[in-house]
Amino acid sequence: MENIKKYISSIISAIIIISVFFIAPILIFYVKCLPYEIHTIFKELYPAITAIGGLLFVIPIRLFWLSYMKPVLELKNEIESRSFHPIGGSLEYVCNRIIVENTGRSAAKNCKGYIVITGKAKERVCWTIPDERPNATINAKDEERLDFCAFLNNYHSGTGTEKPPRIIAPIENGWDNHRDLSTLKECEVLITAENADPVSKKIRFNFDKREVEFIT
Repeated sequence: MENIKKYISSIISAIIIISVFFIAPILIFYVKCLPYEIHTIFKELYPAITAIGGLLFVIPIRLFWLSYMKPVLELKNEIESRSFHPIGGSLEYVCNRIIVENTGRSAAKNCKGYIVITGKAKERVCWTIPDERPNATINAKDEERLDFCAFLNNYHSGTGTEKPPRIIAPIENGWDNHRDLSTLKECEVLITAENADPVSKKIRFNFDKREVEFIT
């Protein structure tokens, strides 16, 4: 079954509750070796017990439904790229876009993308579509693209100490401003959402191919 591990706790809870509040009373009624007093007391309490059992049974069903309908974020293996000129500049960069897919059954709300550098605080990066910045909504069975970083298309542009950054990353609101990541070899991409579990992957910078690669 699809992602059965996500629902196993709800299923086990439902089985236990069914056993205690529905099967056990039937057994007590028909087990003749039990004292008469136990049968009498149980008959008096049976309506209340079954009512409580019915209410408790709703809990795992509700948990199961929430788990079943929950959005599930995944990072697709392929990386998209496009050439562009950062705002205010004439140099051409190759932007690397990470594809974030929602394989769940409801929309993932307030999704945020981060670049995580070991030993430093995580920093926001932007979604490709301006209307989805800074927080995106990813509908069920849909995907959005994250502008993660960009490589300088010709590293030999510029002279002396004025050489431009070899690799840059946007801020959460777009490419109006950007960060210099030229000294990095590896980092991590992190995606969070208001109503979905976070997802992350380690990334390696491949300067020769001007692209990032997931570390498996």
